[in-house]
Amino acid sequence: MANLPLLPGYTFRDITVKDYKLPHKLDVLNGFPVVRDTNYGIGRRLTDAASVRYAEGLDPVKYDTSSIYGPVSCYVYRQFVPHYAVFAQKCLCFKAFFRQGVFNSPDEHYRVRHVDIIYYLEDDTLCVVEPVVKDAGFRQGKLVRRDKIPKNAKGDLFIWKDFNVGIDICIYGVVYHIVDCDPFTREFLTSQGIDVGEKENLPADPYTERRDAMCRTPTGVTRVVGDDSRRRFLEYDGMVLVFDATWNDDRYRVMYFLTDDTVAIREIHEPNDGKDPVAMLLKRMRVPKNWQNLPSWHPSIYMERGDPEIVEYCTPRDFRVRPYRLIMSAFQQATQMTWCTNTVGETVLLFGRRFLLHDCDAFTRKYYSDMLGTPQPDTIPIPMKVERPAAKYEIPPHIKFGSPEDTYASCLSFIPKPPKKNVIRQLANFPKKLRYSARMDAIHPEDEDRDFVLEYSLSDGTIQINETEKPNSGRYEGCFLSSRLIPKPSTEKNNLEYYTPQDLFIGECINVFSHRFIITGADLFVYRYVDANRDKFCQKVLENLRNYFLRQGMLQDDVNIEARKIQTLEDEQKLFTDVTAKNIEDDVNIGKCMERI
Repeated sequence: MANLPLLPGYTFRDITVKDYKLPHKLDVLNGFPVVRDTNYGIGRRLTDAASVRYAEGLDPVKYDTSSIYGPVSCYVYRQFVPHYAVFAQKCLCFKAFFRQGVFNSPDEHYRVRHVDIIYYLEDDTLCVVEPVVKDAGFRQGKLVRRDKIPKNAKGDLFIWKDFNVGIDICIYGVVYHIVDCDPFTREFLTSQGIDVGEKENLPADPYTERRDAMCRTPTGVTRVVGDDSRRRFLEYDGMVLVFDATWNDDRYRVMYFLTDDTVAIREIHEPNDGKDPVAMLLKRMRVPKNWQNLPSWHPSIYMERGDPEIVEYCTPRDFRVRPYRLIMSAFQQATQMTWCTNTVGETVLLFGRRFLLHDCDAFTRKYYSDMLGTPQPDTIPIPMKVERPAAKYEIPPHIKFGSPEDTYASCLSFIPKPPKKNVIRQLANFPKKLRYSARMDAIHPEDEDRDFVLEYSLSDGTIQINETEKPNSGRYEGCFLSSRLIPKPSTEKNNLEYYTPQDLFIGECINVFSHRFIITGADLFVYRYVDANRDKFCQKVLENLRNYFLRQGMLQDDVNIEARKIQTLEDEQKLFTDVTAKNIEDDVNIGKCMERI
């Protein structure tokens, strides 16, 4: 079909082709136009590359025209840079304003709104942005979005030559008067041969000025009549007189607030003082001096007293630290009296409680010295409390729930926690177990001939007992006792001792919860473990296990090694004896020869 002529009726459409896009041939590379030749055409179909071989080639002979006509002057062409690349991120910024009319308002007739006109050189677009003004009352921000804006009815667009300082520009029916521009804009217009106008001042908005004048704080002096609470707040806010006091051998902090003449008392807690964690003994309030004296006509049975019934409240002059020497003299004059803050020293009465003032902070001392003219005396030392001997902690008895370790761990903290485990022991001896064979010391005839296997876990000290199966016995093999710590029957309930490998050897009878088991055998690993840790086991256990394995014939290798050691020692001893005897004989012979000489 490709050989048919391109005549009507001889062309057929290829239904398999669905892409009819043309390849991209013309492009710009580094500012130069280039042609990208491809091997495919419309719809990415391969071109006829075989027809290229019939094209005429270039003349292989090159002629140097400079030898005939002389050298031709060569000019260096300027590198091409697109317009958008030259003026990328470069803008012309103008400051302008426009007047907006305000109708049906007796306070204002127009408003002056300041805007910024930004012209983008890369694509000849512009936008109008109004800076944000506080409490303007209308929408601000971008008034005209970025776009190419026509300047007349013909459709001509604004260009940078249409902008200058001191001219009016109409954008979408709004006339903007340009008053200034930034330094880059002035330099750019000047470089293009445009005479930039002089800077003008932005006119002020009369409504904004009148509103600011109304909001300004008057500078006149305000006369204060009497004791104004607002004046006291501005003058004494944050000023507090702080005293350290004691009452009933407990420490307190008395705070007097100068703002409203209120008093608050905070209790100073000590670690493990056994008191409720209440921060304030007295919340902030005005404290009357004579809080018990009420008028005779006041119905105290039905009503509580209020401000009309209170004549006088506590003032800063009622809080004063008495000199230490006066307190000591009063203490010496008192007979049959112990140290008590209720009777010795100057105190302040607050709702029936007498607080002895011991000290105050630096601000309080300065306030009394400068403002009241009565400096506070020196600090009164607070008597030290007699420390009572700490109660001896005794471990409570076992409550019969869980193990004694659980009972002891539940008494160490308010929230019960599980007892801690020896992690190092578990990691060092995790897979190691000592296995013993045992039989039950039967009391009942049906328990005879029952064989068991005891597994002692070295990681946590627990013992598990499993029963082995015997043919025709009527019993199944399985777990007789799960893995747990087994206490010795002769120990106390509150101080239990558990079975250890030191108690497990051949022939020993152990009591497992009123069931007696007699150990009849052990694994060879048990002997190896005991032999490797002789410092933890007595000689009795080691000899017991050695004799058992010797009778079983399982230590023949050890016997042979021990025999070789003994034979080696005997040979060395014999050799040493022979050498010693020969040396003595030689010495005797030498002595006889010397005598003959």
